[in-house]
Amino acid sequence: MTFKKYSDLFLQFKEHELKNSTFYKYKNIVNSRFNEFMDRNINDIKPSDIKLWLYNINDVGNKSKRHYLGVLSGIFQEALYDDVINKNPVKHIRLPKVYAPLIKPFIADDVKRILDNASTKNENYLYFIAIAFYSGMRTGEIIGLKRSDIDMDRKIIKISRSRSRFGENTPKTRYSIREIPIIDSLFPYVYSLLSLHNNDYLFVTQYNKPYIDTKVFCDHFWRPSLKELDIEYRRPYNMRHTYATNMLYRNLVTPVQLSQLLGHSNTQMVFDVYVKYLEMNFNDFDRSISVYS
Repeated sequence: MTFKKYSDLFLQFKEHELKNSTFYKYKNIVNSRFNEFMDRNINDIKPSDIKLWLYNINDVGNKSKRHYLGVLSGIFQEALYDDVINKNPVKHIRLPKVYAPLIKPFIADDVKRILDNASTKNENYLYFIAIAFYSGMRTGEIIGLKRSDIDMDRKIIKISRSRSRFGENTPKTRYSIREIPIIDSLFPYVYSLLSLHNNDYLFVTQYNKPYIDTKVFCDHFWRPSLKELDIEYRRPYNMRHTYATNMLYRNLVTPVQLSQLLGHSNTQMVFDVYVKYLEMNFNDFDRSISVYS
């Protein structure tokens, strides 16, 4: 039985089990990364073959390599379930270490300049980045917002969906289905956004259709605006990092509360990424302290 037979079966199963975005990621990995295994008998592929294949991948980082091994393991697991192989060879491969990414949030002055600059551009773009900076929502969650998700009386945003080029789905994880507060700084933006039109979706194109993804905001406004303001380019996702680090730095929330606001399952990401970043920043360290008196 060939590896290709089980890679095809694996994708058939996953198409029914995964969100579209995750499925297409898996499909791309299978079609672009496993070519040397495709025509081989799946029972002949040994851990040493997989190690050599892994060591020859030099165009991506360890995080991607872990994804590749995860998909590869899933394919072998299907063959194991069918008793075609006796053991999963990927189980003997040591996973590459992945370190939390080093983030670079915007400083407060940059946030103000970006928002001021956006007010001279497109209204949708202004409200999009205002929600991102003042709520920490993921960009796909923002463009997936509907009028019914906003409770102005309670000052709450309900997050239950996300949009991308792969369609509309529930958010990243089940913990991402949540309610977050509309803080006073965000309230006027949300109020104005609700008054723009009568569509169910809050963010709609000139054709009164919801945005497929956030590419138009990035290509036509975000990137040019940062260049115009002479601010180092960072992905729009960095607005989420900026919100998170400032909420912690100013002691506005606890790590547990922040993980809930961001839609994480636990505080690990908060400590690995945001707390670590703050601990590395000694600009405001009190140098007048006396250690031993």
